[in-house]
Amino acid sequence: MHVAINHLSKIIKHKPILRDVNAQFEHGAIYGIVGPNGSGKTMLLRAICGFIRPTTGQVLINSQPVEFNRRLPEAVGIIIEEPGFLPYETAMDNLQYLAGINHDFDAAETDRLLTLFGLKSHEREKVKSYSLGMRQKLAIVQALMEHQRLILLDEPTNGLDEHSVQVFLEEMTRQRDKGNTVVIASHHSDELQQIADHFYHMADGMLTEG
Repeated sequence: MHVAINHLSKIIKHKPILRDVNAQFEHGAIYGIVGPNGSGKTMLLRAICGFIRPTTGQVLINSQPVEFNRRLPEAVGIIIEEPGFLPYETAMDNLQYLAGINHDFDAAETDRLLTLFGLKSHEREKVKSYSLGMRQKLAIVQALMEHQRLILLDEPTNGLDEHSVQVFLEEMTRQRDKGNTVVIASHHSDELQQIADHFYHMADGMLTEG
């Protein structure tokens, strides 16, 4: 089992945000989590990453517990909310800096992804000049460039044009076929239906399979 979520709950200011969530994510599969804004999708991904402290329950990655604000048991590719790039640095400088944190910059893979998403000719431009769609594609690149085995993406096609969405979906299939675990939270169920192997639905903090 790659990821196990056991009886996970989160209460903020007496309001339940996650309600006894249970799920299991295996290697070599794409999982779609579908639900409206405010249903708890983003909070669930934040919990898997250790960005929040659960009220009850636990997340395990490779049988090792995820602890709040601690290094994760393995490298995870993440897009959650607004990508936190340094706006006055170039795209390549941002990518090299982020990869340098884990000492795992792969120039060939980074070039492949930049080319795939049409950013190669813009890699030396400052991120502040990027459009919303370009920033989103750059976020996808950073989530994949270190050969992360676990990929967690929150509304990853936000701001992408139709062609870029198809490029993204094909790349997610490639990541799945490499044996990686891909978890995508989105309200675009039509996109997920093209690639997801398993579906979860989220509403009012509760997660149901199927």
